[in-house]
Amino acid sequence: MSKVKSSYYYAELQSWLGSINFYTEQKLIIDARLDEVIKRNSLIDIAAKVEAHQILLNEIIEKFNKIKMDIDSQLKSIKVDDNFIEDVSLNKELEESQTDLRQKISSAEKEYIDIKAYCFDFLSETLNK
Repeated sequence: MSKVKSSYYYAELQSWLGSINFYTEQKLIIDARLDEVIKRNSLIDIAAKVEAHQILLNEIIEKFNKIKMDIDSQLKSIKVDDNFIEDVSLNKELEESQTDLRQKISSAEKEYIDIKAYCFDFLSETLNK
């Protein structure tokens, strides 16, 4: 029996996990840069501005962590005892779950890109002052 579709889904899920890990690492780098702004800048309201950016970063990483839990669950449904399930066993619920995850990760990635750009704009403006 064919396991092409289930192996594709599995690879897709693994790719998303890799992306989430990358975004989490990038968040730590951005956090460090935001912390540098506070250390270098004596403006009174700068800490509040930095905190606003850090809150956005924390919220998107939390969203990624929730997606990651859904991905882990889906991985366990697709691969059992180190074997992919047969494509005929992919029920409508599994396929809908994969589609839902695809939409969630796409939406979260777009949101992350916007937040990252917002943070970089802030960092650039602050460093130019």
